[in-house]
Amino acid sequence: MSTAPAKRILVATDFSEGAERALAAALGLGKSLGAAIDLVHVVAMPVPNTVSAVPGVVPMPQPDQGTLDEIRGRLDEVAARVRSSGVECVPFSSIGGVPDEIVAHANRIGADFIVVGTHGRTGIRRVLLGSVAEEVLRKAHRPVLIVPPPREAAI
Repeated sequence: MSTAPAKRILVATDFSEGAERALAAALGLGKSLGAAIDLVHVVAMPVPNTVSAVPGVVPMPQPDQGTLDEIRGRLDEVAARVRSSGVECVPFSSIGGVPDEIVAHANRIGADFIVVGTHGRTGIRRVLLGSVAEEVLRKAHRPVLIVPPPREAAI
């Protein structure tokens, strides 16, 4: 690993409280390291090889333009808030498998590391809902900072 200071931090957001905690952590790091933040939101869609070819199963429809515009607007608002604190911020949105898109974007931009928040789900809720943070950690070939929820908020 390089000893050069980090210049790009990818922060994944779903606009939740967990994502806000991740952004706050990344913002502190960005300020101290002089790094820019790439803010990424992925509209969750099944990856192509998971859509069933079974007759009668309908693939999920693509999000409508209004939804995509709303997401871009929210990303722009958060990016403006980051910029107002003195850190460069580039918003980006995509559609696909959330962990795969996060890791792919980090690779495309050469992010020095990835910051993701967690919802603090445990047990059966985590098994049923999956863990984006855990999957990003497994798939990424760069450092990943996982920001947990406050101890009392874990479910």
